[in-house]
Amino acid sequence: MRIVSLDIVAFGKLKDVRINFRQGLNVIQRANGFGKTTVASFIRAMLYGFTYRHSGGATDASHFQPWGGAERFGGSMQLEHNGEVYRIERFFGATARAEKCRVTNENTGKEMQWQMQPGEVLLGLTADSYDRSAYFPQEAVELSSNDNLESRLANLVENSADDYDKIQAKLRDFKKALRYERGVGGRISDLQQKQSDLERELYDVNAAKRRKTQIENRLRAISSERAELQKKQAANRSESERLRRQLAQASPSDEEKAARMRLSQVEENLSRVPPQAETDISRCEELYAQISQTPEFRVETIARKRWWLAGMAAALALLGAALVALGVAGVIPVAAGTVAGVAAIVAAVASCFFIVSKKERKVSLAEQREKLTAEYFGIAGKYVFEGNDLEATRRALWDMRSRYQSDLRLRETLVNLVKPAADLSVLQQNVDACAQEEKRLSLQSDALLQEEVSLNEESKRLNTDAVQIEDRILDVKEQLAREEYRYRVADTVAQLLVKAKENLSGSYLPRLCRRTTELMKEISATDIEVVSDGKFALSLRENQVTKPMSEFSRGLREIALLCFRVALSELLYDGAVPFLIVDDAFVNYDEYNFLRATNLLKKLSSRAQIIYFTCHDRTGKLTV
Repeated sequence: MRIVSLDIVAFGKLKDVRINFRQGLNVIQRANGFGKTTVASFIRAMLYGFTYRHSGGATDASHFQPWGGAERFGGSMQLEHNGEVYRIERFFGATARAEKCRVTNENTGKEMQWQMQPGEVLLGLTADSYDRSAYFPQEAVELSSNDNLESRLANLVENSADDYDKIQAKLRDFKKALRYERGVGGRISDLQQKQSDLERELYDVNAAKRRKTQIENRLRAISSERAELQKKQAANRSESERLRRQLAQASPSDEEKAARMRLSQVEENLSRVPPQAETDISRCEELYAQISQTPEFRVETIARKRWWLAGMAAALALLGAALVALGVAGVIPVAAGTVAGVAAIVAAVASCFFIVSKKERKVSLAEQREKLTAEYFGIAGKYVFEGNDLEATRRALWDMRSRYQSDLRLRETLVNLVKPAADLSVLQQNVDACAQEEKRLSLQSDALLQEEVSLNEESKRLNTDAVQIEDRILDVKEQLAREEYRYRVADTVAQLLVKAKENLSGSYLPRLCRRTTELMKEISATDIEVVSDGKFALSLRENQVTKPMSEFSRGLREIALLCFRVALSELLYDGAVPFLIVDDAFVNYDEYNFLRATNLLKKLSSRAQIIYFTCHDRTGKLTV
């Protein structure tokens, strides 16, 4: 078997990469970071796919999600096996369900319907066994066994090897038909799913029963609520009719409405007249009477005083008094003094009658008349305006007063005719409230009716027949118990065969250790022997002293592991090793051991395909 070519569409950092391989030795020497380990992982993924187990929050597949976040990634690998050329096309996604694998025989064009992974069919190895034999990464310094490897080795030392493989294959197929070892599938899984579906259906039926009980209870409650609503609606309608009659009775007649309208107009007219109108009109009448009685002018008598004449009379009186006094005193003759003094006093008295003089004059009354007129117009102007025409203003004022008094009398008459208005707003509010309540009750009644119809329809759709489902569940449980018993029996037989095979490990281990020791001596030129137990735990024996691998250098451990893997592959395939992938596994070898190790690979390439990845210039015997 050999790998012919790889077509990588997208895988990790690689995109649109094609690699061709030849039979024998293939050295792929690229700079560090090219993706050599990614290529090796791509080969493994084509043969075995991914497990999609979560580790550290990520799956194996997510490590190779292309840089750029493509949803699907993968490619194809072409390989040759037993003269037939096969093409494996495989694309991956975030889950196992998204992974698609197709294997085609290129010679016939027929698609292969394999129930196992391509690597299991072509190599006869599981993915774990592949990692322990055909793939040799740089960090691999240990090797452990698994059931698949031990089965292959046991076949080499048994005459009935083919029968063993066939029995184990039949047991695996039988067990797989009952239950898949990985993933979900098989008869048992189908029965478990069927039981789960029936139990879910039974749960739904029981839930339907509970729901139907709830519906019946709700329907009874709806019936009671609707009856109560009908009572409330009847009472509300009765109250609404009562209020409407009361509102009709309290509402005014057409005559009353007309009287109210006329009264409103009168009130509006009266409201335009100030309350002091009567007082103002009476004052205007008084002013008009005063104006009518006031003439244009009047005659006045003016008294004028002659102050010089008063002074002269005073002087004469003093002179007469002095003359009389001188006569009495004998200064002058008494008779002459008395006569002269009396005469002077008489003259003074006579002068007093002429001190004040009187004179008549005409005084104009136009200013007083104008003042009265201005006051008249000032008051009358509040009610009428006829310019400066006193008579027209007086007539207009009297007309206004007549209308005002007429409105007063009319208001008194209308007030007696119109009944006091009832408070219709409260009655109207109550009527409106009854209408709103009727609407609310109707909506509530309609909602209950709609709910009742919906619940009745839902009740008709509910399936509450659980007896048939319970019988089917019992039948499935019986079938499941039988199939699980058959699976346990097959598993027990397979385990017994494995134990029987393990007892044969003493037959193939000596051959494996001898061949490994031969290869060790060929590479390292030492007398170190290789010792292994049934679990492939290697030890080295030097100078008849057996020591664990941990006591030797990394380089020597890697040489021992390489030799063991080569010997294991030869033993597994009876010398016809299919291929060996080496990913820079000799970096810890010194120059001497490196040359011998690469020489071993070169010799092995004469009968097997060797794919050697390296980022170093050192290639030893590989390119010679």
